[in-house]
Amino acid sequence: MYSTEQLSGILLTTASCKFHIVNVRSTRGWEPRFYVYIRPPQKMIEAICSTLDNEDISYSIIRERGRRSDTILIRRRHSIFRICEIFPSFVPSKNKGWMKFKDLMKMVEEKIHLEEDSKYTFKVKIDEDEEKT
Repeated sequence: MYSTEQLSGILLTTASCKFHIVNVRSTRGWEPRFYVYIRPPQKMIEAICSTLDNEDISYSIIRERGRRSDTILIRRRHSIFRICEIFPSFVPSKNKGWMKFKDLMKMVEEKIHLEEDSKYTFKVKIDEDEEKT
């Protein structure tokens, strides 16, 4: 098992994040989808899972064809919020999209995604950050 600080370092080197908008049949017609996946060496998976359990972070382990190691997938909203708290800010990481991801998740936490014209707000934020990189 790892400490929270060690988990932070593991996230820096092995975690990637994804945020996108999907069309759904609902009153708004869209929903934000987000997840974090961690691809550590096989020998670290059990200890990382134990640490995630202690941090009250829900996850699932996925076996991907063509990979020698399993992937830890985190999709639940409260778990993603906790990952964003643990993940250090303003530090270079494996995935360059963490700052944008954390900003978008802050918008979700503030329930901006439930507002009337929020899809446009999210699209502008996503496109704005893509132009900078």
